[in-house]
Amino acid sequence: MRAQHRRKVVLVTSGLGTAHGGIGVVSQAILKALAGEHEVGLWRHPVALPRFLRRGLFAAHTLWSSLRKPDFVFYEHVHLAAIHHLLPQLKGVRYGVFLHGIEVWEPLVGRRREALLRANILLANSATTAAAARSVNPWLPEVKVTWLGVPRREAPMRAGELPPVGLIVGRMASVERLKGHDPVLDAWPDVRQSIPQARLLIVGSGNDLARLRRRVTQEQIAGVEFLGRLSDQERDHLLARSRLFFFPSKQEGFGLAGVEAAAAGVPVLGLAGTVMSELFPNGGAVLVNDLLAATITQAAVRVLGDPEYATALGLAAHKRVEETFLEEHFVARFRAALQPVLG
Repeated sequence: MRAQHRRKVVLVTSGLGTAHGGIGVVSQAILKALAGEHEVGLWRHPVALPRFLRRGLFAAHTLWSSLRKPDFVFYEHVHLAAIHHLLPQLKGVRYGVFLHGIEVWEPLVGRRREALLRANILLANSATTAAAARSVNPWLPEVKVTWLGVPRREAPMRAGELPPVGLIVGRMASVERLKGHDPVLDAWPDVRQSIPQARLLIVGSGNDLARLRRRVTQEQIAGVEFLGRLSDQERDHLLARSRLFFFPSKQEGFGLAGVEAAAAGVPVLGLAGTVMSELFPNGGAVLVNDLLAATITQAAVRVLGDPEYATALGLAAHKRVEETFLEEHFVARFRAALQPVLG
């Protein structure tokens, strides 16, 4: 009996480095989901390179693989998919595209629109991402939602047993300012007035960091510490020392950082009407209705000042992740979504 044909599937990512260490966690999860039943390859299309070099590198990938053309190509990003129909080597090759968030929350024209219209399958990390994309691109074809996943944590911490430490993690960019740093700083003096020993740890880098540092100094906001960019291990260490994770971001397509915090048993403060409402519809997160200082203060003080409430909230968050948002859940969702096009 002839051996069953193993389809050649290629993941196109913007990451550098090796498949095991140099690409993002989402890419690694996608590779894991594709592996096993298929022969999987990884093509890198580094966005930092000039466009002509990126096209040349991608063309080299396809030429090198010309002895056996891919059966299916999956693009991690809509900007990467725009190159599919420019290369004759990929003519007739089926492909899919992953939609992450704000990159598709704007009108898509030209090659990006063509790439989505001609794709064999579109996946999104949340219904929030898909709905926001469709609101400005009503022509968008069907999109299948495949929530992401995080590693399992066997023993969640008991948040109420920790000091009243708040943590916020994220890039600080002057062109965005939608992650919630300013609203949290607006509220922090009142939080400290209610809980004098409360501390706020800010992790991340970006071109808006200097402004936020100046703001803390000039406004004499006490109990705030900027820690810069940390490794994943250092970040996990901070999660294990924090009673509250601030995540009032308006720009998340999925909110991986918030789910990672929840997995550790850290209560999460998010913004209602964002993806956090989709991911935690029945508890596990505190969802504020607006970003006013008084609103954030009230929610934060309850978590930081009530150990029993903090523990209960954190354990509920952990349970939600264990039931829905582990890596194994994403792998199953991803494989099921691609089954109609890969068989």
